[in-house]
Amino acid sequence: MINFCTYFDKNYLSRFLALHASLNAFKFSYTFYVFSLDEFVNVFFKKNKLNNIKVISLKDLEQEYKKLLIAKKNRDLIEYYFTLTPFLPKYLHRKFNINKISYLDSDMYFFKSPLDKIEENSRFSIVLLKQYSDKKYGLYNVGWIYYNFDFSETKNILDLWSQQCLQLCTDIPKDGYYADQKYLDIWPKKLDHLKIEEPENYCLSPWDNNNMIEDNLKNFLGYHFHGLEIHDDHFVSGFSKYNKKNTQKIINEIYFPYLKILTSIDNNINVENLSLRNNSTNKFKFYIKKLRKVKSYLKQKYYKDNYKIKLLK
Repeated sequence: MINFCTYFDKNYLSRFLALHASLNAFKFSYTFYVFSLDEFVNVFFKKNKLNNIKVISLKDLEQEYKKLLIAKKNRDLIEYYFTLTPFLPKYLHRKFNINKISYLDSDMYFFKSPLDKIEENSRFSIVLLKQYSDKKYGLYNVGWIYYNFDFSETKNILDLWSQQCLQLCTDIPKDGYYADQKYLDIWPKKLDHLKIEEPENYCLSPWDNNNMIEDNLKNFLGYHFHGLEIHDDHFVSGFSKYNKKNTQKIINEIYFPYLKILTSIDNNINVENLSLRNNSTNKFKFYIKKLRKVKSYLKQKYYKDNYKIKLLK
């Protein structure tokens, strides 16, 4: 059996449903373990039963790992969400004796079946994807990680990672730390059975080189729609965050197909796609994030990262 897991609140519910629909298109059996981060998601799945989805509440996770409740009090909500990442596979292994599982960010979407790649991964303890972005964000991307508990080193590295995230999980890169992701940099030195994959073989992302994306439109399996913003009359692809302009070919062949599905889902469930990243209860972080928001807006203007929603119709 193929197993996936992810976590999200109401702001990413429609993106998960798009991800789920993309996997269903390939007609293989799998179970998707969803860690629900708010009551809206809990209620949605109680009303909408999906056969291959098992929902686990945040309270259940916190009950199992009570140190999370301490961390919850000393960081912003988005940072707390990052803190949860290593605990998902640990929980599933401990509670359900699941040895092989792929974590996916909920804003992933598959254009080709990942089944063959996932089955190939069973020879490794963990599979990571390289990330060609600013090194302050880490060398590897958390968005798709394969875990195999048949190897003892998998549990060991997750135990270490979970302790690191409990100690610090900042949304603002500082002193060599960033969220849950920067900690992965040391894994090649810690793991004997680690596999590192290039993004074009697995999952492309907006921080990847445009030529790499265009050259692999027929090869890549999935796409990570990180940074995508959807507004009433336009959307932002997120390429401007990485100091580059998107191309019409990428918009036509990757973004438009995804957005047609996503906007249809949004209309059916009547929920917005919002980000928590610009909110903070800490005054210093609040102003840093406001500055980041202004900087992001100016980049969107400079790189013309603004596309009309009506073009989707």
